[in-house]
Amino acid sequence: MNIDFTRLKYFLAVAEELHFKRAADRLHITPPPLSKQIKLLEREVGGPLFERDYHAVRLTALGAALVTPARRILDLVAEFEATANSITDRVEPLRVGATAYAPSDLLYAFEDAVCQLTTPAEFSIPGSAAEVAAHLVAGHLDLGLIHLPCTDSRVDYRVITRYQSGIAVRSDDPLASRYAVTMADLRDRQVAIDIASVNQLAMSTLVRQLDKRGVTQVVHAAPGRRGSEVELAAQVRSKRLVLLVAYAPDSSLGRVFSPPEFKLIPIEDRSWREGQLALAWLRDQATPHPALASAIEDLTALFETE
Repeated sequence: MNIDFTRLKYFLAVAEELHFKRAADRLHITPPPLSKQIKLLEREVGGPLFERDYHAVRLTALGAALVTPARRILDLVAEFEATANSITDRVEPLRVGATAYAPSDLLYAFEDAVCQLTTPAEFSIPGSAAEVAAHLVAGHLDLGLIHLPCTDSRVDYRVITRYQSGIAVRSDDPLASRYAVTMADLRDRQVAIDIASVNQLAMSTLVRQLDKRGVTQVVHAAPGRRGSEVELAAQVRSKRLVLLVAYAPDSSLGRVFSPPEFKLIPIEDRSWREGQLALAWLRDQATPHPALASAIEDLTALFETE
């Protein structure tokens, strides 16, 4: 019997989710290749692993019996790789992913901090916090930056920073005289969103959240990227937009949107909660990345002192 380790990983995903679509999403593949690999594994082990009908997926007696051995095998494979790497001094880069929801200043500061870790690291922005968590669970990331709350119990986290939301407007805007605004003040205005990486899922989720609060005129401003503050300022100035940002007057974005041309105003509204960004990692890992614990401590210390 020649068992493919990837098929074992696919088998465990379906066994834990008992749903082919959810398992495929977790593995970042589509259901057809997942079903094909499960069928190949069933051929190799000599019997069906799952009972499938229109409403449910259930483990067969054979499938249930193989769950624990499959976990043991994959744990041993991970231990094998870790032992080999420790002896040869070969350490894979720490894979770090961040949510595209994060305000640009915070995300750029986090990316810079990751690049300055003592261990080599690979940085990416997979999408929403849910997508970052899915990458952690699937083993595609070692560490993530997510917004709370996190609904996946398999993910552990530590809050590293909080921020209040605010708006940036022209200094002659009717809202510029306010000390604070509510979401109701934005209902008849065109609102642009400052996120560091334009991600369709992140954007659509934010649009839905704003729509629930009566803010329906959400527009696309300059594409999120480093150095785009000047473009955002130009659009706020020319189109008289309201820009939704983190209220951080001392940040680079806050300094761009400062008097005399602009005004940064905090949002004080019970329906729009304070943002919480947290480091996240898989709770139960047989062999976590050797630099994971130190990276968590270093990044926490850096952001908690700011």
